[in-house]
Formats: sequence, C-alpha cells, structure tokens
Amino acid sequence: MNTFKISYFAFVLIMVLAIAITLSEPLRVEANHRDRYGRLIAATRGKKGGNRTSAMTCDKSPKVCRLKGSSGRDCCRKRCVDLRTNKLNCGRCGKSCQYSEICCNGYCVNPMFDKRHCGGCFKKCNKGRSCAYGMCSYA
Repeated sequence: MNTFKISYFAFVLIMVLAIAITLSEPLRVEANHRDRYGRLIAATRGKKGGNRTSAMTCDKSPKVCRLKGSSGRDCCRKRCVDLRTNKLNCGRCGKSCQYSEICCNGYCVNPMFDKRHCGGCFKKCNKGRSCAYGMCSYA
C-alpha cells in the first residue's frame, strides 16, 4: 500500500511538471522576441540625436521590420510580425487562430485533421488518404 502511494505521488508530480513546462514555452518565445527588438533599439542609442527609442517603433518607421534579425516584415501594434506564420496575426493584423489551429501562409488551419496540412504546414496526405491526429491514414 505504501509503494502505491509513493508511485501515485511521483506520477502526479511528473504530470504537474510536464504541464508547467508546456505552459512556460510561449513565454520563452516572447522573451526572445523582446530581446531581439531590444537589441535593435539599443543599437540606435548613442548616435547623434540622443535616445531614439520612440523613433524606432515600426508604426513610425515601418522599415525597421525589414532589418536583419527582425521577427517579421509587417507591423502590427508597434511590433514586427510575419503575417504568414504568426498565430495571433494570421493573414492580417489582429486575426487570431483558434487554440487548435496554426497559421500556414496567412490561413488558420487545423493540422490534426486538415489533409492539406496534416501534422504541419503543407504536409499533404496522398490522394484518397485522410488526416487524423496529425497523421495521414491513421488507424
């Protein structure tokens, strides 16, 4: 009986850690985006004219999004984004994909059941095959 309690506790602990790691992943991506953008602004400091932080937002200078290292070529809410792949701005600014969808070339698709995007963007199932759970001809 004591072994069962320890096993159950270990299982619950592993599940909680797995959920915590899964939920923290988007935060690391967002932090990486801010870091890139911060380096871009930091590169403009010290040049003639003083601090140019406000002048370097993409709403005032859209060319900022075309610089090397930018996270996208389009400007949405003062941030550079790629409208072809950004789940929160898919195809146009502010158009969000649903929870189970991803953004493929500006369109929201469900990679779990879409046979043209089975398991990921542009992973097409062969003719006559279906897509289930992100795999062609599952079962």
